Amino acid sequence: MGELQPSPALVRRESNDIKSELKNKYTWQQVAEKNSAKEAWIIVRDKVYDVTEWLWKHPGGKEMLLLHAGRECTHTFDSYHQFSDKSANILRKYEIGCLVGDSEFPTYLPDTGFYKECQRRVVAYFAKNHLNPKQNMPAMARTLTIFPVGLLSYLLMTGCFTSNVLVMLISSILHGCCVAIPLMHLVHDSSHGAITGNHKIWEFIGRLAMDWLNGLSFTSWNNQHIVGHHIFTNVAGVDPDLPVNFKSDIRRIVERQILQPIYAWQHLYLPPLYGLLSLKFRIQDFTHTFFSRTNGAVRVNPISLKDWMLLGSSKLFWIFHRIWIPLYVLNAPYFWLTFFLSEFVTGLYLAFNFQVSHISLTCQYQCHDRDYCNIPEEWAISQIKSSVDYAHGSSLVAFLSGGLNYQATHHLFPSISQYYLPEIAPIVRDVCRAYQIDYVVLPTFFDALKAHLLYLKVMGKNGKRVDVHMG
Repeated sequence: MGELQPSPALVRRESNDIKSELKNKYTWQQVAEKNSAKEAWIIVRDKVYDVTEWLWKHPGGKEMLLLHAGRECTHTFDSYHQFSDKSANILRKYEIGCLVGDSEFPTYLPDTGFYKECQRRVVAYFAKNHLNPKQNMPAMARTLTIFPVGLLSYLLMTGCFTSNVLVMLISSILHGCCVAIPLMHLVHDSSHGAITGNHKIWEFIGRLAMDWLNGLSFTSWNNQHIVGHHIFTNVAGVDPDLPVNFKSDIRRIVERQILQPIYAWQHLYLPPLYGLLSLKFRIQDFTHTFFSRTNGAVRVNPISLKDWMLLGSSKLFWIFHRIWIPLYVLNAPYFWLTFFLSEFVTGLYLAFNFQVSHISLTCQYQCHDRDYCNIPEEWAISQIKSSVDYAHGSSLVAFLSGGLNYQATHHLFPSISQYYLPEIAPIVRDVCRAYQIDYVVLPTFFDALKAHLLYLKVMGKNGKRVDVHMG
């Protein structure tokens, strides 16, 4: 009899084991050090990639890659590369090893089919209808009509055409809305690369509308919104939009926070404080993102001299056109009154639209009652459960909210223009029904606002969240 030979399957398994052992192994701390244009590494599905050479070739621009350098990027990669396998094929060329040890932040369960099915159906919809998911020029043109209205309200509130106090105050309120709406349309889509396929265009639009016109930092926003909030939505201790200090934050949103007597009134005192949001952001651009290089629990990668210069010059320009010109050129009467009223309205407008989408009786919170946890949910399913939609079918609400009334669908498909969200949301809801996942849609914005305020009241008085079916 001849010598027994091992089965082909066993040979393949042993070969794979040997290859795995030969791979370079890196901890997340080692990867985190490679966070600049000199060396840029990323982690995708526990594999480590050196994408330094790809920085200058990346179709989404160098800036987007540097934003994610030194980080775990699995869900970012999946949610921004849905229309082609080309990106995955290119990424393989840059693999240098695998991740070992623990992770920097809590991890989600791998997708078992739900997200892939959502992607398959949405991609098929755009292919069937010959649509570009990043372009919807007629809808974008409607947004641009806000700018002449904003300019007129600016001239009225600064006393150029009238000295009537009532007219100036009404114009201030209108101006505050006209500041907020482009931020929710142009800036929001620009930050997600959802305005055309040219990264130079969305970077220009984002910085023009946010840095130069409004004195806010596009860099700070991207760190908070793209790196932190969109991946770790409602994950306590990671999502920058949730309280970071569990002992002394003015809001109580998760059970891990110590219950203080003052929280019993948070549903009353927080809404007026929302009006300070835009002013708060302008300060935190300096104190958090640029000086301390943190945004909540999220690390901020090295800030370039160019970004420092942009921060300083854009804020000076904002002070020049927003404060100096009205005060010393236009001699605006009641300037500080109209200025702060406009800023207050902008803050309220932005904060309420953001808050009702995730801080609600209808939303789920991960790691809300413990210090650290692995999330017992797939990423896409967690996005659905941590978001709330409202007023589906209303073109007016979609315009006024910048498409945030389709919040859950936006979180699954951030790189698709918000103007297509009303069209693809029914597709995602169909997949949710097939997988028995509850996709919450409230009838109106005011229902969403009510659910938000009730949640604040419950967390402030009872100490623990309750599950209430709102629709």
